[in-house]
Amino acid sequence: MRQFFSGFMRRLALALFVATVMMGSMLLARGEAKLIPLLAFGYAVALVFVWDMAMRLWRLTAVPGRAKRQMMRGLAFRLLVLFLLFSVAARISEHAFLVAALGFLVCYGLAFSVLAYMNLAKR
Repeated sequence: MRQFFSGFMRRLALALFVATVMMGSMLLARGEAKLIPLLAFGYAVALVFVWDMAMRLWRLTAVPGRAKRQMMRGLAFRLLVLFLLFSVAARISEHAFLVAALGFLVCYGLAFSVLAYMNLAKR
């Protein structure tokens, strides 16, 4: 499992680096460099989501009888974190919220794209 996660994280980090360079240069070109940290904020929220799901799934393999309760608690935790963090970004400004949400969606989408690619590449 650790070997899988190390390969996954390496590929995800490369994909996030490329996405950050592209979106960061776009923000710099528009003169909105102050929004780049909010892009990283969105990435961080998405990485917390991915990490939480991975750890819950890993724990479920040890105790399969509590699967439904674990996944529902995890969903509630993730939605609460998402609401709290994005409400803070929305209080800053509309652009801050949109950039943070874009960062979240890009990182979350890339994480599952990399996961799907690695799963398909095994076959």
